[in-house]
Amino acid sequence: MRGHRSALVDLARIFVVSASALLSLWVSEPRCEGATLHFMNAAQPGLRGFAGISESSVWTVGDRGEPIWALHVVLAELGYLPCRYHAVIPTDRLYAQNWERAPLGYWTWNSPDVPPELERAWDPDQYTEITKGAVMRFEADHGLRVDGYTGPRVRRTLELARALDLTATHPYRMVLVDQSIPERLRVWEDGRGVVFETACSTGVPAAPTQPGVHAIFLRNREQTMQGIGPSGRPYRVEHVPYVSFFYGEQAIHGFQRQTYGKPQSAGCVELPIPAAKRVWEVTGYGTLVVISPITMRGTE
Repeated sequence: MRGHRSALVDLARIFVVSASALLSLWVSEPRCEGATLHFMNAAQPGLRGFAGISESSVWTVGDRGEPIWALHVVLAELGYLPCRYHAVIPTDRLYAQNWERAPLGYWTWNSPDVPPELERAWDPDQYTEITKGAVMRFEADHGLRVDGYTGPRVRRTLELARALDLTATHPYRMVLVDQSIPERLRVWEDGRGVVFETACSTGVPAAPTQPGVHAIFLRNREQTMQGIGPSGRPYRVEHVPYVSFFYGEQAIHGFQRQTYGKPQSAGCVELPIPAAKRVWEVTGYGTLVVISPITMRGTE
């Protein structure tokens, strides 16, 4: 029975990707005025707002307003966010997706132990790294280009996935890197809490690991890593395993050292190789990586 359902789900996903490609051609054609969406949103001081919305618009980090709220509602329904939206009028779910206006309702977290870093970063009205990561996970699941932008093709695919109830293929997880001594990396899973923990090493003061919330944007099972070290001398290391880039050239990866738990890398988050393999297995494109501020470091 499970194999039969899995085959049906795979066929449905193939249908969604194929239909999305055809629909992307449809939306690129000039449409009459009645087929175009319009939305006016009052921009808030200091933040970029929507001057308008059309079928060809692309949303990205920093955008905010009703369309972003509506996007979050759909991502949450499909399991790409660790929260849920409770519509005041449940029958609104029966109507076609309206990107101009989200149904009236309120948000709750799925788990009682949501990391405070996630709570602080979440804003249902704004396109943040959380949104970008969720979109990237959706794109990866549905064979789309994984870039974290929400354009016409992504919206059409979201509509089809919602209609067919094609939910996320994996639980929502995020990586938390604590730069206080001894440094630790934890993997948090929605509904289960911390599911994996290991010692790690981050960047030395001359090449610090970038604090903040990031999304994994590139993964390589093995690669050569090279660059200029903090001393100014070039380095080259071949066969670095389980590499997940989250900020510029900074990545989580395996690296053999005698000890871990203190800053000693050129900016990456280094793990024992068995631990790096496990983190690789439970994360993917769009997984959030939260790096604590350096000010939280203790002393050895």
